[in-house]
Amino acid sequence: MSKMSTVARFHALLWGVFSLGGFIAAFFLPILIYINNIAYPLGLWPVTSKDPTRLLVINQTVSTLFVFAAVGGSLFHGIFRLSATLAELGLKKQEAKITALGYAIIAVGLLALGYYLWLLSPNIIPGLAPPWSK
Repeated sequence: MSKMSTVARFHALLWGVFSLGGFIAAFFLPILIYINNIAYPLGLWPVTSKDPTRLLVINQTVSTLFVFAAVGGSLFHGIFRLSATLAELGLKKQEAKITALGYAIIAVGLLALGYYLWLLSPNIIPGLAPPWSK
């Protein structure tokens, strides 16, 4: 297998993940926005003294994964689209640097998101709960 075909396959895989991120952003992000920014402030969501974001993910594995997929997919889709757009706007010579920076932003963003969700719902991964949650 030649190096070019490996690069082409990897590039096609990344475009597939980009497409999946767009799909996730289009379907999941409006639900998340509705719950946090419309339903909770208008009293359509059950009224509690807790923060709605914490209420959504506290000890709820499925909803924690939902938030991770919605925000992570949107992050990947947005950064990938931005790097492709910047390359088309005349920064073709810096495309490798822009792509590397984009992937670094995605990695840091996903790690920060995972850490934030872990702080909100520490018992989601048994055995990895922080010491203060016991």
